Formats: sequence, structure tokens, C-alpha cells
Amino acid sequence: MLRLLAGQGPRSRAGVAAVTGLTRATVSSLVADLIDRGLVEEVGPESDQRVGRPATLLRLDGSKVVTIGLELEVGFTLLLANDLAGRTVYQRRRPLSRESTAFDDLVPIMAKEIRRAIDAVESDGRRVVGITVAVPGVTDAARGLVVRAPNLGWRDVPLRARLGELLERDLPIGLDNEANLGALAEYRAGAVAGTPHLVYLLAVNGVGAGIVIDGAMFRGASGAAGEVGHTTVQPRGLRCACGSSGCWETTIGLRALLYDAVPDLAAGLIRDRRLSPEAKVAPVVARAKANNPVAIKGLRKFGRWLGIGLANIVDSFNPQVIVLAGFLPEVAPWVMDEAMAAMRANSLAESGQCRVEMTTLGFTAGALGCTIHASERLFADPTLVPYV
Repeated sequence: MLRLLAGQGPRSRAGVAAVTGLTRATVSSLVADLIDRGLVEEVGPESDQRVGRPATLLRLDGSKVVTIGLELEVGFTLLLANDLAGRTVYQRRRPLSRESTAFDDLVPIMAKEIRRAIDAVESDGRRVVGITVAVPGVTDAARGLVVRAPNLGWRDVPLRARLGELLERDLPIGLDNEANLGALAEYRAGAVAGTPHLVYLLAVNGVGAGIVIDGAMFRGASGAAGEVGHTTVQPRGLRCACGSSGCWETTIGLRALLYDAVPDLAAGLIRDRRLSPEAKVAPVVARAKANNPVAIKGLRKFGRWLGIGLANIVDSFNPQVIVLAGFLPEVAPWVMDEAMAAMRANSLAESGQCRVEMTTLGFTAGALGCTIHASERLFADPTLVPYV
């Protein structure tokens, strides 16, 4: 019932009964329970009813119920708190200026950011009912582990348990890969929402993909699906953070972009942990707009490697749409001609129906996906929300 009201808008009790097949008595009982939990509200009579007493419409409320999403990246955290209807009530980005990416150094910072958000939300009379964290690596959601995050140097770390200890709150904590959660955000709230076969390609420091097949997230046998940045495109290429050589990430990651397009600035930009990914890419965009020959040459090279990897995605998953995210939309005007040409040249003609689009959700997609992920748990079991 809650999913119905969230997805299709206000309905009367009779309308809910007709769609769900539940009896009116059962619907009335469930509605009373959801109202008592602050998840549903009555909003007045149905305007187009012509015969009999006007029916009272119900709609999703959840204005006092909030889920928190925290995205961890190399160099920053991004926290988003949304109510159940998707309205943002709190947002904060924190640069991680310290050089250490060690688990024991970063988790207390993450916990502090979450506690700060909880305090802000609760001071406004709202309740936090769930948290989801996005990380740049392979996760075991069932056990709450980050199995491997090469760019952080993490392996088999108990992130959920440690956060729970530091927060000292009895709140459900979810965990997933950042690209998976970005894909969830695109599928639920992006410009291509509802597309059943979708790949979300995220390039920030590393490169990963979230894959939606038949409307469901594809995680693979052990949760490692989507690590497209670590597919080999250049067998004797540069060494990757994962320990292999010639990974796609070494050709289209942020480091590769900076060294190809602004080689004189690259080392300093990479070292400066205070800068956001957008700020690091800004000199590339500025020089491209000025038709700097080094920048233009580097971006064309970047575009060719992007297209080669896109061809692999097209032939492997046959998506309807690939959504480009992270810093890719920033450089798209100078790379997409080369990328699309390389994609078409290296993929099967039968896979050529795939569209390539830019995200409309910006750098907040992963954190937004976190809040949606946490909300999904409530739609599956509204009794997780206590009575008002």
C-alpha cells in the first residue's frame, strides 16, 4: 500500500482496495496503522467522484520521516538527508584533507558527519529511520563488509559494525557500492527513470558501473559485478591501484584525465585533497574552452579510451541506456565525438541501439541512491518506523 501511494500518487481507500485486491476492512486497518506511524495522511475528498459521499484521498506523507545517505569518496564525504517523499532536508559535503585513507581514520569522520546530520534533523522535529553508506569498492551487504576498496586501501573491513558502535543508535545501516547506488538513483529519480536495462558509469577517482537488468540491480555472484574500471584494455599499460596493469581506470580515471589534458598541473591537483573532483577538472574545462592544443589532444585520447570501454559494456550487457556520471559530463563536449565513434567501431552492430546520456543528478547521485535504498527498506517493512 505504501509503495502504491509513493509510486502512483493519492488514492481513496476504495481505490487502494481495487488495485491491491485487499478487502476494504483490511485497507482501513492498514491505513490507520500507517497514519499512526506518520507515513500516510488524509488530504481531502476525491474531486472527480460524482455519485455518493465523497471519498477521502490518502497520500504518502513521511515529511517527518528521514533517511540518511553518506557517500564516501577519496577526498570527500557527501551526506544527504531526505524525507520519505524525496525532499532534501539536510546536505553537507566535507573535504577529507588528511592524507590517510586508513579505515580507523576515516570511519570516525563518517560517524561524526552522520551524528551531525541526525542532530540537525531531530532538532527540526523529524525522525531518522535509516542510513545507507556508499563506498568506492566491492561490498558484502549481508555482512556489512567492504570486501575491497582499492583506492582506499581497504580489504575485508567491518564498516557497518564499526559505524554502529560509534553512532550508538539503534538504526538500520545499509551498505553498497557507490555506482550501484547511483544506478538506483537514476532508475528511480533520474531523467531515464524506469528504464529496465540501464548502466550507470561513474568516473571520479576510480571508475565503476551500476547495472540494472530487467528493472533489478545486478550484483553478480559475490557482489562484485560492475567493476568495469578493472577490466583490462591495455595489457602492458599503466599499473592500477588494484595491483593489475592496463585497467580501463588507468585510461579514463581522474589521474589519467589530468595527466593527459593538463600535465603541468596534474601532480599538484592530484595531491590536493581539499579540492573536489569538480574543482580538479575545472582547469581541464577552462583550457579546453580556450582551445589549448595539449588539452584538446588529451581529451581526444581520453574520448577514444572511453569509447572502447563503452563498447565492452554495450556488448556485455546490451543496455538501452548508459548514463555517464562523475566528472564525465563536465568534459563531454570535448570527448563524446571520439567516444561515440570508438564505441560504434568496437561494438557489434546488433548492440547499436544503446543511447548514451549524461546524468541530470550531478555529483549527488550516489548519496541520493543511499537515501532511496534506506527508504526501500521502509516500503518493504513500514513497521520499522515507530508510532508517532
